[in-house]
Amino acid sequence: MTQRVQYLPAILAVVFCLTVTPVLAIVSAPVKAGGPVLVVARPGTDLTELVEASGGHVVGVTQAPLAVMGASESEDFEQRLKRNGAWAILDGEALAWLCGDTI
Repeated sequence: MTQRVQYLPAILAVVFCLTVTPVLAIVSAPVKAGGPVLVVARPGTDLTELVEASGGHVVGVTQAPLAVMGASESEDFEQRLKRNGAWAILDGEALAWLCGDTI
């Protein structure tokens, strides 16, 4: 029994790597111009105002406390979002695929 326990950290590390690596690969996909993006910002930020000030519009009717889906046809939408305070901009299509939906 004690020999099995000593391998537990290694087993857990392998399981963690096998489950997290594919998710990170999908989430870190490059953002497509003109497609939907997930905008993540600090708590207390008016996400709708952030997206609109960056030249885009909010997609969908619900938003999470730290994120909202947005879209814009502008080529520099991602850079403007970052300048206006977005922490991260993730590809919306990749995230939708990860959640089992298509946009």
